[in-house]
Amino acid sequence: MTFKEYLERQFVQWQNQEGKRKSIAEFAAYLGVSQPLLSMWMNGQRRPGPENLKILYAVFGPSVYDVLGLPRPNPLYEYVCRNWQNLPVKEQIRITELVAKYTADPMPHGKQTRTART
Repeated sequence: MTFKEYLERQFVQWQNQEGKRKSIAEFAAYLGVSQPLLSMWMNGQRRPGPENLKILYAVFGPSVYDVLGLPRPNPLYEYVCRNWQNLPVKEQIRITELVAKYTADPMPHGKQTRTART
């Protein structure tokens, strides 16, 4: 299924839930995007960017990622990102060190820590 077909199906399902025929402009308002942008998606002219993808995810769930061929977001990762500033600095460092330990990515800002070699 293409993204265009997916949106058409979602539009029909939404109209059925509403119990009456609705316009594309009303569907766009329901989704929280502009009508011209929704029209471009529905015509296959554009795909949603990262911010709009979050909006569609909130409405349609993870299936929107599947139809676009993108990996589904990790809820735990998103939770940590949303709450990062609430963590004590010591815990931020600990988490960053764990990530660096299991990936090839260097730590941000060149802050390398020493770890015991076993």
